[in-house]
Amino acid sequence: MGVEHRRQHRLPVALAVRIRGMDAAGIRFEETVFSHDISRGGCSLEISRELEVGAELEVEIVRHVPGPAGESPFETQGVVLRCVPAAGPGDDLYTVGIQFTGPHFPTYASEGS
Repeated sequence: MGVEHRRQHRLPVALAVRIRGMDAAGIRFEETVFSHDISRGGCSLEISRELEVGAELEVEIVRHVPGPAGESPFETQGVVLRCVPAAGPGDDLYTVGIQFTGPHFPTYASEGS
């Protein structure tokens, strides 16, 4: 197993993430999925479309906050760092790693843990 070289600590959390962009076939899409994990600088998730490495995406993460607002969307841009077929048998899903190129996601845990 290789050494972990990530710049930020990843938080294993399933948040609703809306992704908009162009898939590998050149078709515009919008899909809402749940994250596997999120850090200040990116996220990992599974999506039903193959994406090209380097593809630019619009990313919206829905956060639930206490109080009357209930939801607080976080919007940013991202670029696909990796896209590989998901590991499950019969899955028509792709595991995608996204690096945020716009605002970074505010995390609420120690980055050093």
